[in-house]
Amino acid sequence: MDNKRKQVRKVAHIVLEISDHHTGASLGQVVNITTEGLLLISRTPIAIDAVFQMDMHLTDPVNTISFGATALWSSPARQEGSFWTGFHIIDISPEVRQDIDQMVGGWQADSGDGTD
Repeated sequence: MDNKRKQVRKVAHIVLEISDHHTGASLGQVVNITTEGLLLISRTPIAIDAVFQMDMHLTDPVNTISFGATALWSSPARQEGSFWTGFHIIDISPEVRQDIDQMVGGWQADSGDGTD
C-alpha cells in the first residue's frame, strides 16, 4: 500500500481508548495517531467506510476529546481475535487538533507498516 499520509503518525505512548460517542461502545485502542488519522487495534472488525463520532479518553489530564473519523481499511491482526483499522479524521475542532498535537509532540514516529 502506498503511503499517502501528509503527517508522520506517532506511536501511542499511553493507552488511548476510543469509543463510539453515540453508543459508548468501545471501538479499540490507538496504535498510532496524527491530527489527520489513526490506527486502531480492536477485538471486532470495523466495516470499511463506516463513519464514527469518536471519543478518545485521555488520562493526563483526565478528559475526553471528540472528533469524526471514517474507516479507510481493515484487516485481521496476527493475534487471533484482533483487527487493525485505519481511520481518516474528517471532523476535528481547532482545539482538539491542538490537544492531539501537544499530546504526541514528543512521541516517536511510527516506522512500521501498521500490520504487526
